Amino acid sequence: MSFPVMSSASRVNGVLFILLLGAMLLYSTPRVVAFARTQEPSTAATQFMSGELLRQFEDYYDKGLFLRQPSVEAWASLQYLLFREGSSGVVLGKDGWLFSNEEYRVPGAYQQALEEHLSRIAEVEKTLKAHNKRLILLPLPLKLDVYEEYASRAPDARAKALYDDFLSGLRAQRIEVAPLREAFLAKKEQQPLFLPTDTHWTPYGARLAAQELARQHPELVGSTPYTSRQVAQKELPGDLSNYLQFSRELAPERFQPSPLPVFETLKAEQQASDAALFGEAAQPIMLVGSSYTKIDDWNFPGFLKESLRTDLQTTAVEAKGPFYAMEQFLAGQKLADPEITTVIWEFPVRTLLAEKPVTSGWQVAANQFF
Repeated sequence: MSFPVMSSASRVNGVLFILLLGAMLLYSTPRVVAFARTQEPSTAATQFMSGELLRQFEDYYDKGLFLRQPSVEAWASLQYLLFREGSSGVVLGKDGWLFSNEEYRVPGAYQQALEEHLSRIAEVEKTLKAHNKRLILLPLPLKLDVYEEYASRAPDARAKALYDDFLSGLRAQRIEVAPLREAFLAKKEQQPLFLPTDTHWTPYGARLAAQELARQHPELVGSTPYTSRQVAQKELPGDLSNYLQFSRELAPERFQPSPLPVFETLKAEQQASDAALFGEAAQPIMLVGSSYTKIDDWNFPGFLKESLRTDLQTTAVEAKGPFYAMEQFLAGQKLADPEITTVIWEFPVRTLLAEKPVTSGWQVAANQFF
């Protein structure tokens, strides 16, 4: 029994396939060349053998694919029209407010996860104490907790209890802490403390945190006056707006940037002291933090200098979380600096819902040391 063979159709398909391959080759060749120019010859061979180079190229090629953005926007627009949702990573709130989905995710083993984080912090405190350094934790409340009235979805009850649970755990381990939640709830109507379309606080939130730390720990306040003043005004789209991938025409109000005052902090006057004339004055305070400290827009180190009336040193890393910044400090030479007597650890509580503690290099060394 024989079957009919569509030879003409097969030839057409073959020709179309070859043309498609040729078109993709012409499109891809410049991108391959451009990617190759971004690579260091000294590391390319090692990355190729490990497969890392291929993964980097796939990511580079995918992000630059001409069909990618229209496809993403079409799908996101359909998702918004049907469900009034943004892309993964953001939860749409009321009046243009956006919240990170991190603040809605609560670990299934909530208590166990919290205890693991507390144990990790206790190891940090133990390491600092061994080097004659005092730790003061500065826990930042959840944006969703402070401005819950702008949420379109109610947060998990455990997320609302997270701040108090965290404080209780820290105090049970006798770790010094400067709570901020009550002050933020009390002052949130006076000035915007968080940006509506961003995960971070505003400069007003940063200044309030610095003032609260100084109020709760007056023994840290020095005698060198600093002054903070607004020097500019800018429009900030907000990092959460990156997850709004649907068409702007569907909800233009959600793409409005937030006004952001820009501050700078300067020493009020030069001190005619031996330290000022012949060398730098001692800086006994080290501020360790996340992007809330690292990003200049918030001016948190400046406000802290103003409130504490003293200079300070800073170790902060953006987009890595508070534990990573602390690891950097503990692994560096500053840990052995005898002039540093106090470490202030700026710690966003929302990271407790997003991060899973892991044993890092400095923890292994600390375990061996103790």
